[in-house]
Amino acid sequence: MKKSKIVIFEANQKDGIFSKSKKFYPENYTEKDIFESIKKDRIKLGKKHNFSGLKMFQVEQKMEDNDDYEDNKAVLIDSSYMTKDDYFEETIKADILLITKEYPKIVLCHRMADCPVLILEDRNLGITAIVHCGIYHINRGLPRALIETMINNYQSKPKDLYLYIGSHIKKEHYIYDTYPQKLNHKKIWENAIIETEDHHYMIDMEQAIKNQIKDYDLAEIIISPFDTATTEGYASHYMANKGYKEKLGQNLVGFYYKEQK
Repeated sequence: MKKSKIVIFEANQKDGIFSKSKKFYPENYTEKDIFESIKKDRIKLGKKHNFSGLKMFQVEQKMEDNDDYEDNKAVLIDSSYMTKDDYFEETIKADILLITKEYPKIVLCHRMADCPVLILEDRNLGITAIVHCGIYHINRGLPRALIETMINNYQSKPKDLYLYIGSHIKKEHYIYDTYPQKLNHKKIWENAIIETEDHHYMIDMEQAIKNQIKDYDLAEIIISPFDTATTEGYASHYMANKGYKEKLGQNLVGFYYKEQK
């Protein structure tokens, strides 16, 4: 097994609020105030994990079908994106963000609350991709597209690919009152929508991700054991909407390449 060249980290409520949504801030906060608050938390987070909080990129990902960009759009970060003092000021509309080992300590990250962030590392070529997979994105096949992007665009071989599935809400706590009609790709959701004895429906995002990548013989799949619904410190939209106000907020998952010696 080849050694990883990246550092993966997860940040939660203990590290700050990483959302731009006004609902998480005082009513009098402007967009500039919110940005500065996130910036402060990023700088603190960078000191904790040994990177600069000003050298972080994230995408603006569409949540439903619209014309913002084509589905599964991928952007490879290089020096042309590194012209501002704070890289968070870059607006990048895409699903998939990638970077190579040529740019150590440059962070790619994504905010999340219940849905997993996937990080796919090619340990042979030295290129890594990150994507956030909500149920909408899983339903349209984004996890499979992540792998196909690496294989088709960068000539990765499955045996060199290592997948990390970040912390997320587990099926035991992600329950719909009625059958989720929008999750309409049967092969993707096979054995991933489970009817309970009281006729509710557990949603197993982990299984749905595995279903659509099973054709690829990846080197390894690593799954975070942390359930955002129950793990102390992790924000959870689902639980907050159920009345658990202590779960308000958003988490952040990211990675960066280690400096080469």
